[in-house]
Amino acid sequence: MDTITDIKSQRRDKNRVNVFMDGQFAFSLSYNQAQLLTVGQELSSVEMANLLESDNVEKAYEKALGFISHRPRSVLEVSNRLKKYGIDSKVAEEVISRLKEKNVLNDTDFALLWVENRSTFRPRGKLLLRKELLSKGISDNDIEIALSEVEESADARQLAYSKLSKYNDLTLDSLRQRIWSLLSRNGFDYSIVNDVVTEIVQLKLEGED
Repeated sequence: MDTITDIKSQRRDKNRVNVFMDGQFAFSLSYNQAQLLTVGQELSSVEMANLLESDNVEKAYEKALGFISHRPRSVLEVSNRLKKYGIDSKVAEEVISRLKEKNVLNDTDFALLWVENRSTFRPRGKLLLRKELLSKGISDNDIEIALSEVEESADARQLAYSKLSKYNDLTLDSLRQRIWSLLSRNGFDYSIVNDVVTEIVQLKLEGED
């Protein structure tokens, strides 16, 4: 058994403390965990190992929260980022489980928000949306839930009409090709592409009469 002789806040990180055992630096801990310790307390090697393991989880958890704070993330994205940080797989699993329990990490919500943002800012067809969500590690079931909210025809029209001002001087054939290419490139279904292109060409013809 070793005895805690001092607990000091770190200068560079006030959220962490240095713990001294028998007059020598032994390890560092998060401030919250250190609240459970007192000077004069004795710790066994097993207790110290448990403290350090818990601290590793806490540090990884904070890293994950920092990563998620920039924008919503999928479980796969967080898992890959923790791996990139060099976090042990067992610790990473515990962190992800904790994030799920707190509903900070939820692939269904992530998928729904992804397609909502795409629809608002960068419209995509279901084919491309599915591919994007698969690359994020989203399950087929969650993808189906998210895609059920997509109004593909409306999104295709939104994208096509947002570009029309750039195509004012094009011939009908060139206009048709540009719109067709634009919508196909963004993953819209053939029938929807055909309907939107036909509609725009018809409007162009009526405007020339």
